[in-house]
Amino acid sequence: MQKNIQKTESRKRNKVHILSARFTDMEYNALEKRRKDAGVSVSRFIRSVMLTGKVVQRISRADADILRKLAGEANNLNQLARKANAGGYTKAAMEMVILNRKMTDIIKQLSDDWKNKQGGNF
Repeated sequence: MQKNIQKTESRKRNKVHILSARFTDMEYNALEKRRKDAGVSVSRFIRSVMLTGKVVQRISRADADILRKLAGEANNLNQLARKANAGGYTKAAMEMVILNRKMTDIIKQLSDDWKNKQGGNF
């Protein structure tokens, strides 16, 4: 924990140069909307745009939730594989079909969410 605090503090100390810019109301509102959509601070947003020409959006809580579900289903798949190896494939086959459907639905949900977000590239 102490190490993380030291890293954060050293990163902050390295950022000693301040730039300022003036924006019209319309420009500022557009910048704020894009920054909020990306889920980052104003400083991080502007630094990212200035240095790379793009902003990489942080993963949303909803997407993180979906990825956790997918990881849980992958764990279930491992358990089914063990069960199939121990007791034969026929016992685990139906459970695998159900699990496959669940995982396909979760992946489709993620894919649809990410496709919809692609319209918001900066």
